Amino acid sequence: MSTVPLATVVLPTLADAVDETLAAALTDHAGHCLWCGSPDVSVVSADFWSGQVVIRCRGCGSELSGTVPRRLRGVPA
Repeated sequence: MSTVPLATVVLPTLADAVDETLAAALTDHAGHCLWCGSPDVSVVSADFWSGQVVIRCRGCGSELSGTVPRRLRGVPA
């Protein structure tokens, strides 16, 4: 009898959520604010070549910035 579970659920981490939010903003698909959930998010700056992105929520005023990982930009390693 195997002790390996039949199904494993992979829960996303906060880091995964931040990376995916920044990657979406890099492709002009700003989603919802991670902190308040507001859909009123604007991209302040985005540079595809470096992966640097800054987004700001107009609802709560929070700002999120970071670098999108290469794997999410579609750039080969």
